[in-house]
Amino acid sequence: MLFIAVSLTYSCKSTKTTNSTTAVNENAVEKKLQQTWILENLNGKVLTEKDFSSFPKIEMSSTSFSGSTGCNGIKGSLVSNGAGKLQFPNFTSETQKCNAKKEAEFLQLLKTTSGYSIENNKLYLSNQFGLTMSFKKGN
Repeated sequence: MLFIAVSLTYSCKSTKTTNSTTAVNENAVEKKLQQTWILENLNGKVLTEKDFSSFPKIEMSSTSFSGSTGCNGIKGSLVSNGAGKLQFPNFTSETQKCNAKKEAEFLQLLKTTSGYSIENNKLYLSNQFGLTMSFKKGN
């Protein structure tokens, strides 16, 4: 009788631990994405200093991101529904007037992002039409 009670207690504890771990990691992005990335290429064009006052960057955590459009701050949520899939579903941006000619294009491409890959320390973002942006690792 004592053996059965101990067995039931142990099995209940292990079930609870497993369930809570699964719920926490459901839509979190992969660890290799969780760092700072600096924009290098936008829609197939290498960025120059004329495009942005400073190069846009994004810093990703497991479920959110923050960064800069090169002028305005941005922050929001991240969702990953499996390997190679990434979305920026809800984010906000400051609205200072800037000389960043490509800022609107950068924000629009973030909104439509649906996938990613990482090769040679570079992050490549894509949408339904193909590759949209590439980033290098930041500090």
